[in-house]
Amino acid sequence: MVKKCEKCKVPLEGFMYRLIAKPIFKVEPSKKKKGLCNKCENK
Repeated sequence: MVKKCEKCKVPLEGFMYRLIAKPIFKVEPSKKKKGLCNKCENK
């Protein structure tokens, strides 16, 4: 099972994360709130 953001369901690990989420959309796991991406931690 791939780890995903709890709010927006974007992948935070695995193939789709390395190929699309991180390089194109600059999404990374949040350093402040576990289970969220860096985009959702500020919402």
